[in-house]
Amino acid sequence: MIKNYLIFSFLLVPILCWSQFKVSGIVKSKAENAPFPGVIIIEKGTRNGTESNLEGEFEIEVSDPNSTLVLSFVGMVTKEFKLKGESEVIIEMKYDCNKDFFDAYQIKIYGQSGLINNPIGGQIDISSPYIFFGGVLEASYSYQTNSKENIFQEGSLEFKHPISNCDFDIDFRTSFRDFEFENKFDNRGYSFETDFNISRYSFIAGYSHLEFNNINTSKKYNSSGVLIGFGTSFGQPLYPEVVGKISIYKDNIEYQGKIQGNYKRFLIFLKYYKLSSFNELSLGIGYNLNY
Repeated sequence: MIKNYLIFSFLLVPILCWSQFKVSGIVKSKAENAPFPGVIIIEKGTRNGTESNLEGEFEIEVSDPNSTLVLSFVGMVTKEFKLKGESEVIIEMKYDCNKDFFDAYQIKIYGQSGLINNPIGGQIDISSPYIFFGGVLEASYSYQTNSKENIFQEGSLEFKHPISNCDFDIDFRTSFRDFEFENKFDNRGYSFETDFNISRYSFIAGYSHLEFNNINTSKKYNSSGVLIGFGTSFGQPLYPEVVGKISIYKDNIEYQGKIQGNYKRFLIFLKYYKLSSFNELSLGIGYNLNY
């Protein structure tokens, strides 16, 4: 009898070891090549599962080294990944063609300061719900001043991704810039722009119109020109987005640049504007509210 128990025990040990195969891994977004938190990971055919943490990491014990993991997340394509005996894995997921518009239903409020000329200011961005025939509307307005003669304000109305598929979408935007500077300038600029977004890169083309008024020299004219730009996004930290644009007029060049990022609901940006001898570098810190 004792001999039979010993034989049974020796047979049971490898079976138990086989049934407790530990796997650790990282889930990444294929588009941004960045860790992806909150992904549900299930051993196929069982209720055994876990979830990736803020760094995209996970651990799970499976019953077979050749088990298949099923990964799912809202807005992502569900993926089946066969382990093939691997205990450490990196798994990439991609966005579903049926896009979820995470930039809808948002109100972003910023306090901002011009680091060169206009130290006092703020900005507000409001985005609509998803519109039934496609896309999201977003309105933005910012105002800065030195509480004396300087005023610098910007605004835009954007129709975001009304044309879109998995790796490509188009945005349409109209915007204005208006500044009064030390009783020297009183200028206004208007633009109509189209963003062609391919994966994480944006190519921007449009038309700009400038009303230029140099009060000191009494030089005053209207001019139109082309607008071109480029943007891209990165992974952690802060998932920054960088955009640069220039408008080319007959006698002037207008420069606009912006880098922005976020951590959870907290937002930050640094933007630069230059036209003639006026330039401003603005720092903004804000908070994102969903409604």
